[in-house]
Amino acid sequence: MGVKAFGFYVFASLALSCPRHNSYAVAFEVAPFSHRSLKTATKSARLPPPQKHQYDSGQGASALSLSGGQSESGLGGPTLPLREMFAEMLGTFLIVNIGCGTVCSSIYLSAQTGLWQIAAVWSIAVTVAIATTASVSGAHLNPAVSFALALLRPRDFGWGKLVPYVAAQLAGAVVAAGVNLMLFRESIAKYEAAKGFVRGSAASVDSAAAFGEYFSGISCQTALLAEVVGTAILAFVIFALTNKKNETTKESPMLVPPLIGATVGGLISVIAPLTQAGFNPARDFGPRIIALFAGWGKAVAMKGWWVYVLGPIIGAPIGGFIADKLLYPSDKDA
Repeated sequence: MGVKAFGFYVFASLALSCPRHNSYAVAFEVAPFSHRSLKTATKSARLPPPQKHQYDSGQGASALSLSGGQSESGLGGPTLPLREMFAEMLGTFLIVNIGCGTVCSSIYLSAQTGLWQIAAVWSIAVTVAIATTASVSGAHLNPAVSFALALLRPRDFGWGKLVPYVAAQLAGAVVAAGVNLMLFRESIAKYEAAKGFVRGSAASVDSAAAFGEYFSGISCQTALLAEVVGTAILAFVIFALTNKKNETTKESPMLVPPLIGATVGGLISVIAPLTQAGFNPARDFGPRIIALFAGWGKAVAMKGWWVYVLGPIIGAPIGGFIADKLLYPSDKDA
């Protein structure tokens, strides 16, 4: 017996000692050991080709799954609904904790210089949140995006998931805002004392702006339009980047999270001087709940809240429609 044959015989013996369901053991038990059976066993023992991760069946892209709940999560087992909700909660927490956290440091501590520094941190927060949760839940992290997906890609994200996703996103935003309040509570008190206003008064909108968003100097109609336009652009980018017909992101899926993050940063630079650039009902309303119970009161904490809920809900389907139905129409839409 040659050296190679002897070595293979030892390997085969070890394989036979494995449980009966082991694919290698089954392959080697087909026939007694011989040079001919060696070739047969080698072929039958070859590992199957790696399975490609199956993404959205309709307009969804291979670059990034937005549907959530794939049969296999890529994490060693099936994706459970609770895991999807936890991912949405955690991702939204990261966005609000880091994004709104930099607004806190800017307002209360003057730690940021200029709007672009804040926008850059928001870009980082969104990129990190998407990259860390997308393989589990699709990284919607925004009720307006979830609503648009249920409306435009119902085969990939059913209406039955909408309420659990939104609840998880809102919960993540509330928890993150609570953490920010604990971290900056002393700085907030000093800031308010230095400005000479009492929390809950009309002037305290200045300190509440690190939690909810507020517009000033423009009409509510203009503010609503700004939120609609900003969210529509953001949703257009998300849907376009994740559409399976987009060859750029199909070949380079790692581009998706930073491009979405960069879009948020760019939009903040344009829209924030008008409305503080919400684009996300959970990101706005969650922190408002904390502000409501932290002394700002309903009059301040909930001022203009409907603009930051209604605007994104209107804008996201518009942007998604342009991407999925006009720019990258499916065969049935063409």
